[in-house]
Amino acid sequence: MSDQSSLESLFHLVHGLKRQLQQQAEQLNLGITPMHVRVIKIIHRKKPCTAIDIASFLGRDKAQVTRLVSTLIERGFITRMPNPNDKRSHYLSPTDAGVAVLKEIIDIDAKTVQLMTKGLTSEELTEFKRISAIMANNLHPTGDSC
Repeated sequence: MSDQSSLESLFHLVHGLKRQLQQQAEQLNLGITPMHVRVIKIIHRKKPCTAIDIASFLGRDKAQVTRLVSTLIERGFITRMPNPNDKRSHYLSPTDAGVAVLKEIIDIDAKTVQLMTKGLTSEELTEFKRISAIMANNLHPTGDSC
C-alpha cells in the first residue's frame, strides 16, 4: 500500500469515527459536541484536573478550553473548585449529572467500537492497536494520555 493510500485510509477512518460519534452525541440531546464529551472524559480520568491539563492533552489553547469548560459548567455536567496549590486555577470534576452522561457515553463508545471492529479478529485488533500506538507516538512523542 502506498504512503498516500495509507494516509487516505486513516483520514477515512477518522472521518467515519467523528461522524459516528457526532451522530450519537446528538442522540443524547444534551446540546454538547464530541469535543465537550472528550473534555468530560478527561476530567473524569485525570484527578485532579485543571483547564491547563485539558489544554495540554488536547493541544488546544486555554481560551478554547475555557469556552468548552464554561459550557459544561452551564449545563451542570462539571463543577469548578479552588485549587489549593494555585489560586489562579481551579480543579474540575464531573457532577452527578456529568457522571450520568459519562455512563451513556460509555455505552455509546462500546456500540461504536463494536460497529467499527465488526469482522475483525482479536489478532487483527491487537496488531491495529500496536501499529496505531506507534503512529500516534511518532506524531506526539510526549506521550500525553488521560
